[in-house]
Amino acid sequence: MTIIDNITYGYRKNRPVFRDLTLKLGDGRIYGLLGMNGSGKTTLLKLLSGMLFPDKGRIMSDGENVAERSPGILQNIFMMPAEFRFGKISLDRFIALNSVFYPAFDDSILKDCLAGFGIGPKIDNLDRLSSGEKKKVLACIAMSFGTKILLMDEPVSGMDIPSRTLFRKLLVKHLRDEQTVIISAHEFSGLENIFSDVLIVRNDGTVYSDSIGNISVKYACGTDRSDTGALYSEPCAGGYRVIRKNISGIAAEIPVDILFNAVLKGAIR
Repeated sequence: MTIIDNITYGYRKNRPVFRDLTLKLGDGRIYGLLGMNGSGKTTLLKLLSGMLFPDKGRIMSDGENVAERSPGILQNIFMMPAEFRFGKISLDRFIALNSVFYPAFDDSILKDCLAGFGIGPKIDNLDRLSSGEKKKVLACIAMSFGTKILLMDEPVSGMDIPSRTLFRKLLVKHLRDEQTVIISAHEFSGLENIFSDVLIVRNDGTVYSDSIGNISVKYACGTDRSDTGALYSEPCAGGYRVIRKNISGIAAEIPVDILFNAVLKGAIR
């Protein structure tokens, strides 16, 4: 269990990105972290990884304060950044230098993920790869490290649709029961089917958090000629896409994109 306990953080004094934020993140969950560009998604991931320190409050992972950055904490957290450079280094050398820090590293997972993407295991210079290939290789490495908390910032940005599908399948295949995965995305097409929960960062720094299961019981979504009585609506061909209270008692599928818009517009709190 990871607990974000009443944290406040800002890059400038008196201009917090988050104020008094409290969340609980469960083990074995895949969270979709959504928000507009600049809303604070990357900042939240960096706070969870211990790269940034809250101005107030604390983030606890299995009873330990992440900000203390103890070896035991850091061995159980890996963050895949949206932008990165490998440097002029071979894949074998990169793995040899980094995998020793992560006790749950599994070379068979690395090889299986690389093979899934159609990438050979022998790469002499990681810096020569295209940006999309670099993303695939780092995603493979991230999955193979087996950390308790896996943070992925825009992991499929730059990937084509087939590669996004492969990423989704490989992540689900190799996810361990005790792992918590948080995937930040502004384009979530192809990823929403693996989210067990969503975290939506509003523009005021507050965060909407709920499980897909709970959302599907509380709300129903569809197309209607009228938006009368809807919690949220947006025009579409033939009328409106609407979200209404689910009174059927049967779980309903809620597309992530319309949920996202409804939360940002304040229709769902």
